[in-house]
Amino acid sequence: MPDADPSSLRDFAVLTDRLRPTLHRYCARIVGSAVDGEDVLQNAFLKATESWPSVSSSLENPEGWLFRIAHNAALDFLRGRVRHKVLHSDENIDVVPAHFIAPDALGTRASLQTLSRLPVTQRSAVVLRDVLGFGVEEISRILEMTVPAVKGSLQRARQRLDQITREPEDFQ
Repeated sequence: MPDADPSSLRDFAVLTDRLRPTLHRYCARIVGSAVDGEDVLQNAFLKATESWPSVSSSLENPEGWLFRIAHNAALDFLRGRVRHKVLHSDENIDVVPAHFIAPDALGTRASLQTLSRLPVTQRSAVVLRDVLGFGVEEISRILEMTVPAVKGSLQRARQRLDQITREPEDFQ
């Protein structure tokens, strides 16, 4: 890492410490596993740490910047999973620490397994909005989509989640 202002590095440490739980929850829900979510988050923090000295003075929204990096790291992970045809482990992805589950919206009640049935863009939009409480404009910046596209993704994701939750279980 090039020489960086120590106060800037402290700001970065404070920012990452504050956002870590939320970023981990986001990554875990996007990739479908708390363990893989931790790996994705570590990769995102590595990329952010490398970039921070050169971008910190020009960032208008450091939180959005970190979410964009985490989102891109999650997409890279998912692409790698497809590319290498990694089989899902025997891990039960419905077993998630309680702090990953919030009580309100449909997206927050959906299990990681249910969310993983959505396309990545829809999954990202619903997690950012319904689980983490971001506004549509912020989601559009994080996902690099237009506001109408985000609204459409949210609508389609919520409809699909509603369908999935109404489907009979294959095992009982």
